[in-house]
Amino acid sequence: MKKQRLFYLDLIRAVALVCILVIHFNAAVTGYFTLPSKLFGSVLPFNIYLGDFGSSLFFMVSGAALQYTSPGQGREPLNLARFYQKRAKAVYPMFWLAWCIFFPIRFVTKPGYYAAAKTPSLLLTVLGLDNFAQAAGWVTMDFACVGEWFLGSILFLYLLFPLLRWGLRKQPLLTWAVVLGMAFVHWKRPARLGVLAGCAVLLFTPAAADGKVACALFSAAAFILLAALGGCIHWVPLQNACALLSKYSYAVFLTHHVIILRLVDNFDLAAMTRRDTALLFGVYLLAVAAASAAL
Repeated sequence: MKKQRLFYLDLIRAVALVCILVIHFNAAVTGYFTLPSKLFGSVLPFNIYLGDFGSSLFFMVSGAALQYTSPGQGREPLNLARFYQKRAKAVYPMFWLAWCIFFPIRFVTKPGYYAAAKTPSLLLTVLGLDNFAQAAGWVTMDFACVGEWFLGSILFLYLLFPLLRWGLRKQPLLTWAVVLGMAFVHWKRPARLGVLAGCAVLLFTPAAADGKVACALFSAAAFILLAALGGCIHWVPLQNACALLSKYSYAVFLTHHVIILRLVDNFDLAAMTRRDTALLFGVYLLAVAAASAAL
């Protein structure tokens, strides 16, 4: 039986997607933050990097969606073979299609980009793990082309999901803080308000001086607030828009970074005006939308 669509999950995914689109555009047009930003900032309150915030939201909503759609919302046994087969079908065909389109283009137009990468990295990038492996320190250079850090992180989440799901069933108090999104679908309003208050208080403690801790707390609070906001919104056009962004979010993750890097190639970034930056942002959104829909 098909589960009822939860608008607040679409809303949170849409917010996460907008954050990622904005931060990668801003990074590209500022020469990776070596030039002043002419359109968007990169930092949220508590000195939280917008990209970290968007990624955190996306991983939490992914965990929540997995938990919501799993048997009995996590209360029934999970068929591991069927789960991993379904996840592979959900991510790899579109990834390989995007890879087969963008890798040859990038290889031909920027051959020096791959010159220092080791041959084993080519296998990692075909599996969608190359940039994730570099970020983890497993390799020093990479062939990464199409969202491999994001896909690698999602695959890691899928790998851990059965264990985390078991933990929520058997040891919920030890597990819920690590997997807020997964646990969230089971909470009632008092529990959600309690966690929100706890996150807000902890943001003003010395522990929040660590950027990763502050980002986790801020993202958890934002997740709960957006979920509450989603329950108050009944405007159908907005619900449809968020559902559309949610539907195409994976395709957008695969296409947007390659596209913005290609778009800024012919610009003198230091000489770009605010108007030119705004026009480029519009072109970027249109190009990503077209490429994602086609993919």
